[in-house]
Amino acid sequence: MAVRNFSEQDLVGNRFNGQNLNGSTFFKASLTNVSFVDTLLRGTNFEETKWLNVDARRADFRPSAAFPTTSFV
Repeated sequence: MAVRNFSEQDLVGNRFNGQNLNGSTFFKASLTNVSFVDTLLRGTNFEETKWLNVDARRADFRPSAAFPTTSFV
């Protein structure tokens, strides 16, 4: 699993379906028409993000030992 950094990016129409993004960061990113269906997002940082029409059905935001929290603050 590769941790990815999407900080301060303007993401439009991205499809992350089924990917492992555990521990990644989207700090201050803008997410428009983005899809996280069935995506692993444990411990992912979503602080100060803006979401518009984001589909996160069945995405896994649960904490784990390696990635204790997902932050939406």
